[in-house]
Amino acid sequence: MPFYDPKTMEQKLAGASYSTSEGVWVDGERVIFGVINKPAGTGSRPHRHPNEQFIFVQQGSLKAMIDGERKTVGAGGIIHIPANSLHSMVATDDEDVIFIVAKDTTWQIEGVAEDDSSYGAYIGEGADESVASRFREIAEQGPGSSGD
Repeated sequence: MPFYDPKTMEQKLAGASYSTSEGVWVDGERVIFGVINKPAGTGSRPHRHPNEQFIFVQQGSLKAMIDGERKTVGAGGIIHIPANSLHSMVATDDEDVIFIVAKDTTWQIEGVAEDDSSYGAYIGEGADESVASRFREIAEQGPGSSGD
C-alpha cells in the first residue's frame, strides 16, 4: 500500500523498555518512516541500535545526547544519529514534542537500553502526573506488557 494516513493508524510505543516515544510508522523495504510523540518532561534513557536514524523536530524541543555531545534542538531542527551511537532524547518540560523519524531497516524501530538493569522510560520532574503514572505502570509491568 503506497498511501498512509497517520491520523487513522494505530498508535504504538517505540521502545517501551526505555522510552516514552509513541506514534505511527511504516516499515518499508529499506526505510522505517514515522511520526512520533514524546510527552513534555519525558523521553528515552540512553540506548543504541545498529541502524542509522534521523529525527526532524516538528513541535517542541528535544534535549539530545549523542555519544556524550548534548544540544537542545527545536522545531525545524534535524538530528542525525549514526548507527550504534549511544543516545537519548528528552522532551523539554514546556510542551510535547512531535517529530518525524527515519531509520534504515537493518534493525527495527526499537533500540536496546544501555543499562538493562532497569526497565522503563525517563520521567522528569516536569512531566504531567497522568503521563508519568502511565509510563511508571508500563515499567512496573515489565517486558512483554506493552508490545516489547
